[in-house]
Amino acid sequence: MLGDVLAAALPGLRAEAVSRMTERGYFFEWVPGFDPVTFEELEVERVVGGPTVARLRSDNRAAGEVVVGAQVPAVSTSVLSVPVGSVRVGKDVFFRVTDSSSDAGLVGVVVRTLFEPTMGQVTAWRYPVEGVSA
Repeated sequence: MLGDVLAAALPGLRAEAVSRMTERGYFFEWVPGFDPVTFEELEVERVVGGPTVARLRSDNRAAGEVVVGAQVPAVSTSVLSVPVGSVRVGKDVFFRVTDSSSDAGLVGVVVRTLFEPTMGQVTAWRYPVEGVSA
């Protein structure tokens, strides 16, 4: 049966997906806090998952169909993939890249999750994300 063949192959395919994850980082939320020296209120990072390996890649870069001020804006979306079963977060959680063996320019990049990841019979959990800093 095809289902049996795919079920048997899925662990190997997931291992292959993890082998392509060249970034490391962690998920976090911004929460109220204070500076321990000045006691000023500020927002601080609260880690909610990780550290984990990941793969951050551009998903689509194309002209949009909606005209804004007589211009067609460029639309860019990205996908953050993490190993199945590693870290599951919801919408509006941030991910900071702390290391990348494939692109040093990704170190320090922060993205925000737009939705929960795709799950099920997948090789990786894929979060649609938007960049919030570089």
